[in-house]
Amino acid sequence: MINEKIVENIRRYGVCQDSGEARYRVLAENIGFKMDQKAEYVVIAGCFQPQSTPHVLRALKDIFEHLKVDYTFLSKEYCCGWMPFGQPAVMAKDEEEIAKSKELAKSFVVENFRQAEALGAKSIVLFCAACEPSYSNCKDATRLEIISYVELLDRHFQGGRLNLELDYYPGCYRFRRRITAEPIDVEPAMRVLQKIEGLEVNQLDTKLCCYIPPHLEELTGSLKTNNLVTICTGCYINLKQYLQEKDNCRVRMLPEIVLEAL
Repeated sequence: MINEKIVENIRRYGVCQDSGEARYRVLAENIGFKMDQKAEYVVIAGCFQPQSTPHVLRALKDIFEHLKVDYTFLSKEYCCGWMPFGQPAVMAKDEEEIAKSKELAKSFVVENFRQAEALGAKSIVLFCAACEPSYSNCKDATRLEIISYVELLDRHFQGGRLNLELDYYPGCYRFRRRITAEPIDVEPAMRVLQKIEGLEVNQLDTKLCCYIPPHLEELTGSLKTNNLVTICTGCYINLKQYLQEKDNCRVRMLPEIVLEAL
């Protein structure tokens, strides 16, 4: 069952755990992102990403500054509920709980829309892959364009150079299909990679899910290089943990590659 204490925590603090102070400290104080300012793009970082992937977000900030992207983050960003409600319901294949989690997600996502609209934004930009299905379901609740951080990079990044061969895994988005019927577009990521001169890309099988043990073994066994890049925050964390003991295997997210190419 959905934990009402967590629901209340999100309503009070925006995040599904603690008071949100740690998230704010990483984003605003440690990295130095603009917060609650008038901007074209409002970036949704997610609940856990600031603490789990601060280096990736720092790379994203450096890219924004280099490309002069007009952005802001929200000091109180409402969690979509995927980790505490959505994922457990999907894993349990409980349709009633999935429906409840989707309704809760909409109520929280709309709060972020309201803040972004008040800041005069034109677009919501999603960094967290887990948030994306909930936002896709709520497109009709706002005038805002909803895009991924990859689409934003594709829009502003004109090209760079990096002499490197890498394996690229966009993710399978298997769980996502239990939340939304909206299709996902992963082509912008390939366009970004193709803008980098000197880069050789080996694309991995997207039918393989890194959260299914046999798939994970097959996926990592198909690596041709010691450089693995993904665009999905969940895949990044899972693959990095799994491959951390493999000698010289470096797992990165797309912003790190783009920044290096710049």
